[in-house]
Parts: sequence; C-alpha cells; structure tokens
Amino acid sequence: MNSYFPGPPDHVPAELIRDFDIFALPPGIEDPLVKWGELLAPDMPKIIYTKRNGGHWIFLDYEDIREGYRNDDGFSTYQTPIPPIDPHPVMQPQGVDPPEHKKFRSLLAPLFTPMAVKRMESELRRRSSGLVQEIADRGSCDFVRDFSAILPTGMFLYLMGMSEERLPEFHALSDVFMRSNDEAVRAANIQQIYAVIEDYLDWRAQHPGDDMGSLLLNARDENGEPFPRMDVLNCAFLLFVAGLDTVTSTMTYIWRYLAITPEARHKIAGMLDDREKLIAASEELLRINAVSNIYRRVKHDTTFHGIRMKRNDRVVLPNNVANRDGSVFSNPTTIDLEREVNTHLTFGAGPHRCIGSHLAKAEVMIALQEWLRRIPDFSLEPGVKIEAYLGPVMGMRNLPLVWKS
Repeated sequence: MNSYFPGPPDHVPAELIRDFDIFALPPGIEDPLVKWGELLAPDMPKIIYTKRNGGHWIFLDYEDIREGYRNDDGFSTYQTPIPPIDPHPVMQPQGVDPPEHKKFRSLLAPLFTPMAVKRMESELRRRSSGLVQEIADRGSCDFVRDFSAILPTGMFLYLMGMSEERLPEFHALSDVFMRSNDEAVRAANIQQIYAVIEDYLDWRAQHPGDDMGSLLLNARDENGEPFPRMDVLNCAFLLFVAGLDTVTSTMTYIWRYLAITPEARHKIAGMLDDREKLIAASEELLRINAVSNIYRRVKHDTTFHGIRMKRNDRVVLPNNVANRDGSVFSNPTTIDLEREVNTHLTFGAGPHRCIGSHLAKAEVMIALQEWLRRIPDFSLEPGVKIEAYLGPVMGMRNLPLVWKS
C-alpha cells in the first residue's frame, strides 16, 4: 500500500463523525452550496470527520481553515487526493511543501504578477467582448457552454500558444479530473493529461515562442541549469488544471446570482466605470461564491486543537464555509457589494495561495463590464433544469439565461 494512504479511523471520536460526501449531491438540488450549508448549523463541531471517500476531516472554522493553509509543518500539500489514489500527479508548486515549493513558485510567479496580468487585459477584453457580441442578439444562451467555459479555457490556450480547436478536448479532460471519484477512471485520466502536455512541450521545444510553455522550457534554476523534465511537466499540469475549472465555476455562480437578483445586477451595472467600487463588488462576489474545497494531508501524528489526528489523515478546507464564518464577516450570508473589509479565503492563504488569483479577478471584472454593458438585464430561463456537481471544485454544468434582444 502507498505510504501516503491514511490508516483506519480508530482514533476518531464518535461524536465528530458525520455522514457527509463531498462528491454526492442529493437529487433536485441545483446549488451545491445548499449541501455545504448543512455544516453551518450552530451546534455543528468546528472539525468533523466523514468515512466517505477513504475518510477525511473537514475543518469548519475560519481560523482553523486558515491555519490548515498556512501551517506547512503540520499539513502537507504533497499526495493529498480524496479518495486516495496512486499514482497522483505532483502539481508543482501546489503539490510540494516548502522549501522545495519556493523554487517552483518562483518559476511561475512572474507569469501572474499584477503587472503581467495588466498586460493580458486587452486580450481578455477582446475575448470577453467577442463572446458577448456573438450571443447578445440571440436573447438566450447557456452561459456555461457559450461563455464561462470558453473565456478562461480560451485564455489558457492563448497563453500557452495552443490551438483553440482543442477546447472541447481540454474541457472533457478537466471535467473527469475534477469530478470523478472512481480510482481507475482518475488514474487513466491523469495519464491522458500528462500525454497531452508532454506532446505539447515536445512540439513547443521545436517551435519556441513567447508563450508560457516556452518560458517553462527555457527557465533556469538558481545554478543556471534547466529544470528537470518532470518538474516542467508538473508545473504545466498545474496550469492546465487550475486555470480552467475554477474560473468557469466561479463565473457561473456569479451570473446565476445576478440572474436571480436584479437589484444587485443593476447596482453593479452602475459601477462598471468606477474601478474601486467594482473591485469591492467583485471581491464580495468572489467571497460568497467560493467554489474550491482544498485538500491537505496530516504530516505526522499530532493533536490539533484538542483533536487527535494521525499521519496521512486527509483534511478538506472548504473555502465557502470559511467565507461564511460569522466571527469574521458581519452578516456573513448577506451579499454586501460595498463590504469594506473582506479577508475571504477564496484563493487560499499562506505560501500556497492561488498563484493565478490576479488573473482570475481580472477575468471576472472584465467579463462583468463587457456583459453588463451589452446585456444589463437577464434572468434564468424558466423550466430548464440546472445540473450541478460537487467535488474539489463545485459548480453547474449549465446555466440557461434569457433576455430581451
């Protein structure tokens, strides 16, 4: 058995065990956050354990979740999948711990600084505007199919210098990686993603450009040596996985909220040219619509806030729960588009905080501007069922919208 697999949960107190499956959404629920809302009950322990999916802890307190992110001595990002699987890709820098983590983060960080993202804004705006123009006169769309799945994936392909004809292929691979809890299916999917990335890097090595793939291949460590091939593959794997699904899901959640809340839609439409107000509104939309449930692995036998945990125990850090903690946020379930202090954990915290957060924020803000200028009023299409899903990234497979063209 893999040395990173958890052992039996004989150390878990019975009063902390709950039957909660992070992958299973009850029939008829269109919003995955409704299920996570079950864990916000006042009498719920701050830390619970479920035997589902190989068994794992779930932290439900903002400070505990933040500590789970920041405490690299106690919680590892290496080999954390739920359910446990072997082999599992080491997505660098996300999947390695300090100090090794630092060299890989320094490799990718310059690609996603605020200044680097600023240089991407014109391309983001061109793409957002183009997508809106394509659908505006139709009077209806599936927001996922026609917008939120295309914008971030198309931008990723553009930054990597890859053909956008591969967009459906990448969506299919990402969908399996994020949502399957079948070990055999996931193992095959991982190998498929590696094969796609390796073929791309082989081609890019023969056809260098100014894209991210070329930058990865040409990067050098502190000794001036090229990074090992596997390290480059793992960095590219992280870019592939992290850059697609989370932004699509986040945008879909935001547009669903705007579709059912006209007063918020009109308020945001009135601040599109006021950057500071739009930033504050976007941060609040990101807070309340956090879609990621991040995994950690306990490094060694320990006692965490009075609870005994064993080496290799898995931990889930649900950002949406942290962002609804009433001890941190006033009126935490209320969406306040003018919230002044917003220390949300949507992008995590500590050394592993999402490296692409500036790009994700820019994608959301520019999409809001381009969409609401052309389609200021829209709603959910009546009678069309929304298919939702759970997992490490929650979301909706479709979002039917209608408006007067």
